[in-house]
Amino acid sequence: MNATLRRWLPAWQSGLLWLLALITVPLLIDQWRHRDAPDQAPVQLLQDLQGRALDLRALSAEEPVLVYFWATWCPVCRLVSPAVNDLAGEHPVVSVALRSGGPEEVTAYLAEHALDFRTVNDPGGHVSAPWGVRATPTLAVVHRGEIRSMTSGITTGPGMSLRLRLAEMLQK
Repeated sequence: MNATLRRWLPAWQSGLLWLLALITVPLLIDQWRHRDAPDQAPVQLLQDLQGRALDLRALSAEEPVLVYFWATWCPVCRLVSPAVNDLAGEHPVVSVALRSGGPEEVTAYLAEHALDFRTVNDPGGHVSAPWGVRATPTLAVVHRGEIRSMTSGITTGPGMSLRLRLAEMLQK
């Protein structure tokens, strides 16, 4: 081994270990946070704010769906919601407004923030409870009725898009 390689190899190995840790630690935290989440999307009769029936299992039969649990009072959701809204133009998105008031308040919030993703209102937390949602924002990727991934906290648009693509690629 030449001298230059011997000098750079420890730094390269250290950088690789840090990169591996940056990828692995958040995944392990997500696994622990959502350890009580079901494997299958709960069977629920849902209705969006426009009064349309929503069957998540049917919606996710052909392609992955992003299910976004958020709240009007959540400061992190204000950062994540625009990325979810952008993604809704390319992928199916269903959002669940958790404990955010009545339909009028949620509709006004969506209009005020120029968000037009499909939304189910969950004023009492009854929709989100069977999912094991403990924090907002929480994002779940559902494909063919199966919850393929779940994460809480700040997530980027590219991160959401990657999760959707992985769910599609890793079909069982």
